[in-house]
Amino acid sequence: MFTPKYQLNDRQMAVLLASLVAVMPFSVDAYLPSTLDIARALGAQTHDIERSLSAFMLGVAIGQLSGGSLSDIKGRRNIALKGLLVYVVSSLALVFVQTADQLLLLRLVQALGAGMASVVVGAVVRDNYRGNQAAQMFALIGIIMMAAPMLAPQLGALLNKIGGWRSVFAFLFVYGSAVAAALYAFLPQHKQPEKLKAAHLREVGGRYRHIVGCAPAMGVMFFQAASFASMLVFLSESPAVYMEFYGLSSTQYALVFACNIFTMMCFNRITAWRLKRGSHPRNILNFGIALQLAANGGMLLATLLTGGHPPLALLVLFVMVSVGTQGFVTANTQALFMGYFKPEIGGGASSLLSAFQSLIAACAGFAASKLHNGTPYVMAGMMLAMTVGGFALLSLLTPKQPENKAA
Repeated sequence: MFTPKYQLNDRQMAVLLASLVAVMPFSVDAYLPSTLDIARALGAQTHDIERSLSAFMLGVAIGQLSGGSLSDIKGRRNIALKGLLVYVVSSLALVFVQTADQLLLLRLVQALGAGMASVVVGAVVRDNYRGNQAAQMFALIGIIMMAAPMLAPQLGALLNKIGGWRSVFAFLFVYGSAVAAALYAFLPQHKQPEKLKAAHLREVGGRYRHIVGCAPAMGVMFFQAASFASMLVFLSESPAVYMEFYGLSSTQYALVFACNIFTMMCFNRITAWRLKRGSHPRNILNFGIALQLAANGGMLLATLLTGGHPPLALLVLFVMVSVGTQGFVTANTQALFMGYFKPEIGGGASSLLSAFQSLIAACAGFAASKLHNGTPYVMAGMMLAMTVGGFALLSLLTPKQPENKAA
């Protein structure tokens, strides 16, 4: 087993793991301000470039599903480094794409590597920390991580302005290479890799069947996936709506985008405060659901009442609240979902939750790009449809106050 010469302390390890997780928001958010420029350069329609985001989420789902299980057999370090190798090579290839189809394919491959690498973070924490120490590590990683989605669009807009849209993918190549080098030097290997056998695959399949068979957990998973899909619809449609329809520059788009992350951070802090005061996760989740339904419903109503041209400030406000409710949703759905399963299948449950969320988001993104008409109608309508659908499945499958008896 590999043991690094220099042992990282808890804070340094949190920075290392957060830098690995940050691969995802940098890959998703940094290129959004360049969407229109990419479309023009490749001779494609805006909705063709939007599909690359959905392709990315599809690749993430495949990477998370395979990487989480393989890391139990081959070791976290090995799978993370192999995933980053795929990510780095595809990021370099993306610098030289000439067609929208090439962009679509390479974003899928890039996401496969990103998903494989980032999904091991939770398992690394579980391998090395227990109880309150583990909770503190997750919290520390989360605090560090908050900066990535806020900075990524602004960094992407700056890179696009200085070196063109290809420089965004060049940055992802450099960043991925740096993270891979840091992991290679400092991430310990928790076990010797095993040879992949048919028995391993049967065991993984059995775990997934057991997880899928727990109906109350599925209700929670469906809502988290639907809520995330609502946000993915915004990510897919917002470059066209904000920059083409309302005429914002890429820099202005990045600043408006940052408002969503700021709201999410505020709602996340409220969640943490309420949990410390003994609130049940389902009660906090219910509040987040109500707020998300109100924001998405208000956005669609405003769009309909104004003939498809709501005031930009009002649209931004509704989106801020809707996207911000991820701060009420994600932590509580994860806690409720994981509470249904014993620790020994926690890795499989976690990777399935992440992969299903990415898969549903990818489907929603593809649907949004298919319906794309350049106005706020599609964005507002699909965001509301995702939330309503998720809430219906949650209400149908999951008791109002789940007991979370681990199975």
